[in-house]
Amino acid sequence: MEAAAPASWTAEAFLAADQASFGPAWRYELVDGRIVAHAAPTPAHGAILAGLAAALGVRLRGNPDGCRPEMGSGTAPTQAQSTTARIPDATIRCGDLPRVVFEVISPSELGAWRARDRKRRDLQEIESIQEIIEIYQDETAIHIYRREAAGAWSFEAVGGAISVLPLRSVGLSIPLQEIYEFAMPGDGAS
Repeated sequence: MEAAAPASWTAEAFLAADQASFGPAWRYELVDGRIVAHAAPTPAHGAILAGLAAALGVRLRGNPDGCRPEMGSGTAPTQAQSTTARIPDATIRCGDLPRVVFEVISPSELGAWRARDRKRRDLQEIESIQEIIEIYQDETAIHIYRREAAGAWSFEAVGGAISVLPLRSVGLSIPLQEIYEFAMPGDGAS
């Protein structure tokens, strides 16, 4: 069920709308002016987000830059009118601006690499985002995309339960074991 609205939405109108009016799906995003529904996350996906939220909450409490963790909040480029607004799984927002975004990558998303690449490119267009973190659901592995000098993006892979996720743009490090604490791959969660 789609809300009665313009044939093509703007990011500003989409982010201001009550998502319940779009239909019964768990979450929605705006892609090229079209509202796209997303299914609810699996238990393993939710467990990874719970571990991430706990780790971020502890580390960002009292942050002098006003950085805070958020789950499921929307973001879009601000320099030009956009018809795309993404809803990352988690965000670190400093003041009013998103700085780090997190996406949990499910096994079904691995086969949809074009859609995943498109989402990453959409997030890279958001001026304030400095790091995009892809957390893999079925293995202890994280991909980090970082904005470098002159706007270029670098890539770093981190893997293994004893590894650490470095979030340079906010001066934090999080052991992967904390992120995967409630859903360690191989524990039967899927």
